[in-house]
Parts: sequence; structure tokens; C-alpha cells
Amino acid sequence: MTKLECENKNELKAQCNHCKTIFSAKSSSGTSHLRRHLNSCLKKVNKDITQYTIATQPSPEGFPSIKNYKFDADECRQAISTFLVCGKHSFRTVEEPGFRYMMRIASPNFKNISRQTATRDVLKYYAKERDHVKEELGKAPGLICLISDNWNSEHTNDEYICVTAHWVDKDWKLQKRIIRFRALFPPYDGLHIADELVLCLSQWGIDKKIFSITLDNASYNDVMVSCLKNRFRANRAILCDGAFFSS
Repeated sequence: MTKLECENKNELKAQCNHCKTIFSAKSSSGTSHLRRHLNSCLKKVNKDITQYTIATQPSPEGFPSIKNYKFDADECRQAISTFLVCGKHSFRTVEEPGFRYMMRIASPNFKNISRQTATRDVLKYYAKERDHVKEELGKAPGLICLISDNWNSEHTNDEYICVTAHWVDKDWKLQKRIIRFRALFPPYDGLHIADELVLCLSQWGIDKKIFSITLDNASYNDVMVSCLKNRFRANRAILCDGAFFSS
């Protein structure tokens, strides 16, 4: 507010610096009405991002909640990594003018990043999530069941393997995570695929916590299951001599 000089010395006015509205500022009128206007002035620019802002999500009571918001660059970068991965977007997306315009409007404090930085961020958050899943697998109170599937890409003619782990956590909730997704190198036979699975289980620290594995009817799977059983028997990491190991 700015104090205004009036012809009548007994009268005092105040003008809003944002919308230029004029109010009475006499001592008898108090200042509550001036404060209420400043809190609700539509033309007031909030330059302090740590001030209170109205949340976009309603509270449990159904009314907009008021919370203290502060820009978090790390959280914003992690959200961008999630956007790129879940949407299967190119890392080049972060350099596109449209994306940068959107981020500038959504969060003026955000600093543009390059595709190289976006790549490093995705790998960093992947490593963080991988360690979290590894911890969950280690804490699993029971054994873990696997599903493994191989297929050939039409576009590159490469062979791929995907391994999914299923387990029940301490709260009796069924969990599942993909723990292996990568291209295989020839030869694509049961022995080499067994080696790939053993390496995978060892890297996740669950090579002694496997109960069963579900496979398709590919011919090389018989050899692969036989190799796995022999290795698990040697480590005493198989139940009932492998009677329920494969399906």
C-alpha cells in the first residue's frame, strides 16, 4: 500500500500498489481491510515461492488445502526421468522448445537440462530403484518364484530374455518386479541361458531363495532347467530335490 495525500488533512487514503484500488486509511478504520485486500488481490505477483500457495488437490474434507511449497530441483528432475521412461520418450525431448516452454510456465525456477544430463539422471534413478528392489527381495520372508521368457525381435533379429520375480512380502501382499531384461548373445541354447539366469540371481542376491520357475515349451528349456537344478542341488538351495521347481 502507498499512503496518499488528501486535500482534507483529516482524511487519509491508501492505494494498492498492484491494482491501484484506493481505500480509507483513517486510524478509526483500522488496517484489517487493507490486509484482507492484499491477501486476495488478483494482480499481486507472488515473487516469494516459499510463501503459502493453494494446493491443486483438495483436502479429505473436500476443500482446497493450504501448504508451504518450495521448489525442489531434484524432485523435479526425478519426475522428468519418470516421464521419459514411462512414456518411452527420447532423451532429446528435454531439448525441444515445447517442453522447455511448458517447464518454464509450470516452474519458473527450473533450469533447462540437456539430453546428456537426462540420460545420467535416468541411470541414477534406475540405480536407486534397483537398490530398493534388491533390499525388498532380501527382506522377503519366504521364497521367490520366477517367470522367464525369451523372444526374438522382428526388427533387429536379436534374442531377448525377461525374468520376473514374484514373492509375498511381510504384509502378505503379492509383489512382482522385472529383474532382468536384456539381449542375449549366441549361442541361444539351454546351457548359456542357464548361465544367464544364474548370473542374474547372483547379482540380485537371491540365488538361495528360489522356489520355482515358470517357462514356455521351448526345447532348450529342458536343458536349462536340468542345469539349474544341478547347480542349486550343489548349493543346497532347492526344495524337494526340485520336484516343484519348473512348470
